Amino acid sequence: MRLLFISPYVPSPIRVRTYQILRHLAPLGCEITLVALEDAPVSESARAELETWCQEVHVVPLRKPAAALRCLLALPTPTPISVAYCKPPELKKRITELVKTKQFDVAHVEHLRASSIRPALGNLPCVLDAVDCITALQHQMFEQGESAKHKLIAWEEWSKLRSWEPRAYAPFNQLAVTSAYDCHELQLLDSSLRPEIIPNGVDLDYFQPVPNQARESDTIIFSGKMSYRANEDAALGFASTLWPRLKEMRPNLRWLIVGSEPSPAIQRLAQDPAIEVTGYVSDIRPYLSRASVAICPLRIGVGIQNKALEAMAMACPVVASPIAGRALQHAEDDGGIAIAKTEEEFLSACLRFLSDPSCAQATGAAARRFVERHHRWDCAAKRFLELYTQAIASI
Repeated sequence: MRLLFISPYVPSPIRVRTYQILRHLAPLGCEITLVALEDAPVSESARAELETWCQEVHVVPLRKPAAALRCLLALPTPTPISVAYCKPPELKKRITELVKTKQFDVAHVEHLRASSIRPALGNLPCVLDAVDCITALQHQMFEQGESAKHKLIAWEEWSKLRSWEPRAYAPFNQLAVTSAYDCHELQLLDSSLRPEIIPNGVDLDYFQPVPNQARESDTIIFSGKMSYRANEDAALGFASTLWPRLKEMRPNLRWLIVGSEPSPAIQRLAQDPAIEVTGYVSDIRPYLSRASVAICPLRIGVGIQNKALEAMAMACPVVASPIAGRALQHAEDDGGIAIAKTEEEFLSACLRFLSDPSCAQATGAAARRFVERHHRWDCAAKRFLELYTQAIASI
């Protein structure tokens, strides 16, 4: 199958969904031409890795001054800022040239931010991987906004996205999202949308429990890109509410905050000697293997949390808020995660795992079994292949 794959960012182990889908599509016989916006410098080694899976890799520079200007010009228009940011004319030109000069069976477009490229694809069958319902995410950001600036920006995007997002998806032949929640939220916007639910996977070979390694007692971990608003909000909220209470009950408790680009507010948490803010790390596995408990106290979120899947794959017990655990309720039924509906439940679950290593170990083992059954990237890639076939058949 000759596949044109379009992404608003260069796939990488951090942009894990596109990265792993490409990696697992290639062995299924797909001849892939990748077109991606370069929103950050791409190393030669990273590009070379993509070229092992793709016949061609086209990286289109995303010039940030021009992107900022597009966002400014979009303010009085119906176009969401996130869409305007990822809409350089060079991207449309490159795709138009490829469609004219090469033969493709189907196109895969990643995320709402790249959805405006649909007209350039002409009559080519198209699958859109929306990943999440971005309207729902912006509504949560509006509700949780702590400053007038944050609330205003989120309201601006939300008010546009409510009509823009369903209209953007309608011209695609097939649509995918990561969770039942996102499917439900999209159908509230437009009942005619029929998204296929294709959950994120986790690299089960890379993320494995370390045999015979004892976890550090009284060590919790929160991971993720720390400049991302939802992660910053989660860490700061936990620091102001549950951390002091946990620390009082477990005086030797340590908290690892692991992830790139921590904001100044996150960095200030390290003034507490019991809190370690690492910034970027090349390998998160040593931190996950050290921790007694992984926490996901998100108050904003859609889709599936990769941070939870990675911890579960390494047999680390996870305590999640309802938002973070929404897509993993079956894992809770199987005893592989604790989803805490209140602060008291969150506190109780953390204390249970910290004080009872056998309980933590059993939960971690159940978590590993769960992701082995339900969150495999090879299965996700096969489901996308089925969507491509359906999109072709619908023309």
